[in-house]
Amino acid sequence: MPRDRAAPAAWHNPALLPRLALLQPAAALAMGPLDDPQLRAALAALEVPVVETWSLSDAPLDSAVTVDNAEAGRQAARHFAGKRFAQVACISTDNPWERARREGFISTTAALGLTQVADIVQPDVQHMNDGRMAFLRLLATNTIFDAVFCTSDLLAAAAVSEAHNRDLHVPQDLAVLGFTDDGSAPQWVQGLTTLGMDAAELGRRAGQLLLDRLDGEQPAGTRITMEVVFETRLST
Repeated sequence: MPRDRAAPAAWHNPALLPRLALLQPAAALAMGPLDDPQLRAALAALEVPVVETWSLSDAPLDSAVTVDNAEAGRQAARHFAGKRFAQVACISTDNPWERARREGFISTTAALGLTQVADIVQPDVQHMNDGRMAFLRLLATNTIFDAVFCTSDLLAAAAVSEAHNRDLHVPQDLAVLGFTDDGSAPQWVQGLTTLGMDAAELGRRAGQLLLDRLDGEQPAGTRITMEVVFETRLST
């Protein structure tokens, strides 16, 4: 079930769920949390190993390999506090993994006494222009901020690009911290400070866990949490 930024996954269509049983899968890999009750029930009815990845549901159906997205947000807030940024903002997209990063960031900024001046949630981000629109929405709040946490590589790259278009210097006028799923953000924007994960390794470990569940080498309920990697560069 691939993660699809453009549209809801096909298996979230209730009319297609009966086809799951017809496929007779030996196991299932779910990208994103199994929070849809109908999809969850359909997978449970298959009585096969299920591994969730990318973002963890509140009650995983079986096993999971994920990154602690909320901890990534908390690390972002701690980094800003360590750099003595006082007025901070967050730009995110409305999906489960970025929502967790955003919530971790918001809760920790408050606990550390930072002032969060803006919280921009862009409904759908597929292209650089969508990210630029999110940054423009942040500027339109007319608030003063000295650092922004972007919960995806695309949002971070767009924020730096649009800041440069408006003669804002990074990090002198504005610090930008991004989260990268695949390491591509620093290639788009040289010197970008990032939190991140190795998406390929996440997939490999999820695939291996699925095989181990099929072979009976790992029990149901196995949880693997991968570390968030912090790369300090020039943008903060």
